[in-house]
Amino acid sequence: MKKTITLTLLCFLSVISVFAQDQLDRNCGVMENLEFRKQQDPDLEKRMQRIEAFTQNKIQEMQMNRVDGNIITIPVVVHVIYRTSQENISDAQIQSQIDVLNEDFRRTNADADNAWSQAADMEIEFCLASVDENGNATTGITRKSTTRTSWGTNDAMKSSAQGGVDPWDTSQYLNMWVCNIGGGILGYAQFPGGSAATDGVVMGPQYFGSSAKGSGFYLSAPFDLGRTTTHEVGHFFNLRHIWGDSNCGNDFVADTPTHQTSNGGCPIGQVSCGSTDMVQNYMDYTNDSCMNLFTQGQKDRMRAVLEAGGVRRSLALSDKCGGGTPPSPTCSDGIQNGDETGVDCGGSSCAPCQTACSDNEVNLSITFDNYPEETAWTLTNSGGQTVASGGTYGNQADGSTYTEDLCLPDGCYTFTITDAYGDGICCSYGNGSYSLTDASGVLASGGSFTSSQATDFCLGGSPAPTCTDGIQNGDETGVDCGGSSCAPCSTPGTTVLNEGYFETGWDGWSDGGGDCFRYNGSNSYEGNYSIRLRDNSGTRSAMTSPAFDLTGFDQVEVEFYFYANSMESGEDFWLRYYNGSSYSTVASYASGTNFNNNTFYTATVTLNSSQVNFASNSRFRFQCDASANADQVYIDQVTIRGINGSGRVDTIRALGGTTRTENVLESEEDFTIFPNPVKGNTLFVKMPGNTKASFRIINMLGQTMMKGDSVKEINVSNLKSGMYFLEVNDGEETMTKKFIKQ
Repeated sequence: MKKTITLTLLCFLSVISVFAQDQLDRNCGVMENLEFRKQQDPDLEKRMQRIEAFTQNKIQEMQMNRVDGNIITIPVVVHVIYRTSQENISDAQIQSQIDVLNEDFRRTNADADNAWSQAADMEIEFCLASVDENGNATTGITRKSTTRTSWGTNDAMKSSAQGGVDPWDTSQYLNMWVCNIGGGILGYAQFPGGSAATDGVVMGPQYFGSSAKGSGFYLSAPFDLGRTTTHEVGHFFNLRHIWGDSNCGNDFVADTPTHQTSNGGCPIGQVSCGSTDMVQNYMDYTNDSCMNLFTQGQKDRMRAVLEAGGVRRSLALSDKCGGGTPPSPTCSDGIQNGDETGVDCGGSSCAPCQTACSDNEVNLSITFDNYPEETAWTLTNSGGQTVASGGTYGNQADGSTYTEDLCLPDGCYTFTITDAYGDGICCSYGNGSYSLTDASGVLASGGSFTSSQATDFCLGGSPAPTCTDGIQNGDETGVDCGGSSCAPCSTPGTTVLNEGYFETGWDGWSDGGGDCFRYNGSNSYEGNYSIRLRDNSGTRSAMTSPAFDLTGFDQVEVEFYFYANSMESGEDFWLRYYNGSSYSTVASYASGTNFNNNTFYTATVTLNSSQVNFASNSRFRFQCDASANADQVYIDQVTIRGINGSGRVDTIRALGGTTRTENVLESEEDFTIFPNPVKGNTLFVKMPGNTKASFRIINMLGQTMMKGDSVKEINVSNLKSGMYFLEVNDGEETMTKKFIKQ
């Protein structure tokens, strides 16, 4: 009888064991780690939001000018931390994982199929680093024995002080830690924007490598084909889970279908949120054998952080895959080494390059704002060739000053400084500035611009400027004099006529009346203030610029940012131009055609002197023409430029964000919330006139956490501590406030 019971129990336990294995689900700890890191680093959220804005802008640039065939190779170092001999996985198992990464990211994987037409080659490859941080040859693998049974998701394995292994230079290597994480977690990654001290990906040893590429490996089905690492490296390059970690959430990729939640197993044909789930995508939770693709949209997102200005750009430029000691730097290798200034001396340190300048000594000084990683510059000669460049400066401290000496032969040049985010380097996020000087004084200077600022200048014994030399000199205004100073002449260049940020006032613009209002709140693109126009009450729904003398320009460009709210399809606003005698509409923007509500846009309008009269008292006017039911458009960061030359065209593009998180709604017309911060369980909302409204609570990643039809009292007890947005809709208007849950 005892034997029978024992046998029966063993059979029962076997069934349970098989059942448990069949039900084994993928579990990624990336969001758990993110929440931990946000608690440790209060500025992380802000950095990630700015990276997101940069990513969306870069994606639009890439879509307009797509260039394929540029293969990026990422050096990898694998830190194996083991307690048992099984956890001390072999070099062959590690190499099998590198092979899988290369196949998956280049779409040469044997299981690739045509089920999804948007599947794409990421053009990213990986190698085990062959050069360590000291320039010595290496296998790209480190090993460390430990008595620790599990490590969790709080990055202890990344610190030698906690018994783990410190990362190699994270700007040059993709660090991978292989250790037993515990808690059912297969792996996790750090999103772009986190600390360099913890940057990289972590995987359990039984999920690192592929059983299809060798025998005797320590691997656990159904996650034994290397796709856990593919998944985590996707996060490392800024991909989100395909379901957006929310019910029918947003993964910030346009060509992946919306998922209700994660999928396990391989439920091909699963339908949710009105579309077929892409269960084969590497960013779902399906079995390794089910996964086989990234999409073109995911490629654009990953490549954005590797492009110029991206936070992982240095990895794309790393030379740690080369054999032996990396080549000695030269002054023309495109890498900043010491005090090199652009002359190729061929020396080992490049320090002696350009130690004496026999031409024109020019000093560049840049004081950064709070985001030096967004700043870059180029210097081109009159033939359009780049003679010097720099940036971005992710290794510089916020607010620090960078200087560089340039040695330039006689000639004419254009200095262009750029900001990847589009808000210059002064003054919304730090008081940055730049100057380019020589012995005669300042050649170029500034700081308050949008995406870029260009200045032309000439040096030394170059030919005296003329009105046809293509260089802007002083106050040239359009008459061909042929003289040495060319003061009355007009040659290509740009003059900023007006900048309207509205932070301290109207910046020269005038208030049209009751339906025009200087607004303070999150619908402002930069800073806190913008100009709100609403309804269609003529000039009362308008803002008008000061007068400009445009008679000396070939073109005039108006660049502005806007955000529309509650405008029905077809309702529009205009940009109007006064030519000295009358106003005419020069641009019109209609809801549903040119823009959508609740999204920031940037637009430029260009007028040509050959088509409209440029008068000495020209003006511009923004005017709303929507119906009289609280339809609103918010105009911000208006820059008017006079241009000598041609080639500018009208543009409009969405900026991707739906709210500017740096701002706080304080307008007299807004609803009120209290208490803030919320220390208890209830957030109280007071609407003007006790208006009824629905609400939605959104976290800092744009995910919907709560929603409801009654906004008077909201129970927020289930929200974790942190910052959130309360979005309120009264049927005509959507308003947003930021609050903190303690």
